[in-house]
Amino acid sequence: MRSGAIALFVLSLAARIAAYPAMTTDYTYFAKPWLATLAAHPWLSAFATPFSDYAPLYLYLLKLASLVPLPALALVKLLSFGFDIAIAAAGYAIVRRFLPASRDTALLAAATLFALPTVVANSALWGQSDALYGSLVLFSSLALLAALPLAAAILYGLALSAKVQAIFFLPVFAGWLYRRGALLRYGWIPPAVFALSVVPAWVSGGNLWYWLFIYAHEAGEYPYLSVSAQSVFAFVQPLGISLALADALFWAGIAAAAAAAAALAWYVACVPRLSARATLLAAFAAGLILPYLLPRMHERYFYLADLFAVLYAFFAPPRWWVAALVVFSSLLSYAPFLSGQLAFLSGVHVDLRIPATLLLLPIGAVVYDLAALSRAPLSPLALSRPEAGHATVNA
Repeated sequence: MRSGAIALFVLSLAARIAAYPAMTTDYTYFAKPWLATLAAHPWLSAFATPFSDYAPLYLYLLKLASLVPLPALALVKLLSFGFDIAIAAAGYAIVRRFLPASRDTALLAAATLFALPTVVANSALWGQSDALYGSLVLFSSLALLAALPLAAAILYGLALSAKVQAIFFLPVFAGWLYRRGALLRYGWIPPAVFALSVVPAWVSGGNLWYWLFIYAHEAGEYPYLSVSAQSVFAFVQPLGISLALADALFWAGIAAAAAAAAALAWYVACVPRLSARATLLAAFAAGLILPYLLPRMHERYFYLADLFAVLYAFFAPPRWWVAALVVFSSLLSYAPFLSGQLAFLSGVHVDLRIPATLLLLPIGAVVYDLAALSRAPLSPLALSRPEAGHATVNA
């Protein structure tokens, strides 16, 4: 098992090195000029004029990276690579502490996360930064499992300060706090962390309202039901529907996702025994179902689903096929964008209805497992000890 984990690490490093020279328009039109703007201005004075549609936290890290005398492409990709390592570290810690398994099993979990095709493609090929919020959400979930609500709240606030897609973890975070009677005590911390993350940009001359409501600005940039996402709207997008029907479907998707989020929050708050397995399953369900139902999703918005699918598979080994199908669907959804960017993928054409259809199987399995775990009887062992911090996986 250890040799398999080492092989995965080595192969994924080789893939990252091979992918290093690749440049997409997301890098050339966005990350590269952002880095150049930050490098050309002292301190954080670049924020005085809006130059990016990303939240400030990532841009602060780009500013720090700009101080290193390396090519821009290397700085952008190495920054994301660092958070790939953080994802692996979080996965190792979760499996090692909360699953009765050997150190080698935890190492295999870390290697699997590190070597996921979508994780490698996202950072090393695409030059994207989803590993930043993904790693922070994993560490926040680790803190919840360890019954450390303050740490979980701060980490989750940092994740929300990195990318809005961290919102998919909200039902688990809020449900867990409500279950512990701590929602009012700690629930305000994540938005406060986000607000604090804007302060350096503001005091450096930036427009407070622009940076504070940067996610609202982002939401209006791509007014399509699906932005190359393997969501339910992949079935609708090619049909050329009327604006009125598109508007109705937009709000229907919002309502369906809100209902699913409320149901998952209720599940985390009220399931008889919230084991590590049940918590990770709920996080997996949120990362999978919410972007599937929401409009205006991009293909990369299933990033959390990929990560939690793998972690859940370690706690429920018969569900390895679910993790494999989720990651495969995500990888297929990358093809429409990357095939137009990279010469070696130019012949790859994928109809997004294919991965959207494939995801119906994992969604069904996840819903079934949620129902099964909610009906599972409490074992005498579970009744004899407190819930927090223990590695109970079957109840």
